Amino acid sequence: MNGSAPNAESGLETPETADDVFIRNFGKAQSALFAFLMSTTFNHADADDLLQEVNMALWKKRASYDPTQDFLRWAIGFAKTEMLNHRSKQAKSRLVLSDEAVQALAIDWPCDLGRHQQRLEALALCVNKLGDLENHLLGDLYGRGRSVRDFAESQAMPQSTVYKVLDRVRKALRRCVEQALAHSGHPA
Repeated sequence: MNGSAPNAESGLETPETADDVFIRNFGKAQSALFAFLMSTTFNHADADDLLQEVNMALWKKRASYDPTQDFLRWAIGFAKTEMLNHRSKQAKSRLVLSDEAVQALAIDWPCDLGRHQQRLEALALCVNKLGDLENHLLGDLYGRGRSVRDFAESQAMPQSTVYKVLDRVRKALRRCVEQALAHSGHPA
C-alpha cells in the first residue's frame, strides 16, 4: 500500500489518514490479540470479552498511536492491562496467571503478524491430523469451554486419562507445528 487511497470524485489518490492506518492495523491485530488473551485466560468467553474491552480502549486511545511504531506491540500493552484488571476480578479462580506471568507473556508475545498467521495455518493442518477423540477433546475444552471433569464424565473415563491425552495432544501439536514451519522455511 502506498499510503494513498483513490478518491471517487476526482479519480486522484488522497493521502491515507491516521484513522485509515489505525483501522488497517487494528483489523490485522485481532487474531493475535485474541490468541494472547486466550493464552492468559484459558477461557474462550473471557478472552472474547477481554478483546472487546481491549478494542474499546484501543479505539479511545487511537489518537495517541504513533504509526511509526509496531501496532501489535502497542496493542498488547492494552491487552496486558485489561488482563491484569480481569485477573484481579477473578482472583479466586485457580486458573489465573500471576502478574509476573502476564507481564512475561506480554513482553515475549510474538508481534510478527505474518509469523503468527503461518503458525495458525500450521496448527490448523496439524489439528486436522488428530484422531476423533483428540479432536473432540480439543473442541470441548477450547471451543466450548468445558472442563476436563465434564469431558471425562461424558466419555466415561478417568480425569487422569484425559489429562494424559491432553498432554500428549499438546506435545504432538507443538512438534507438528514446528516441523511444518521448518519444512516451509519459517522458524518456529
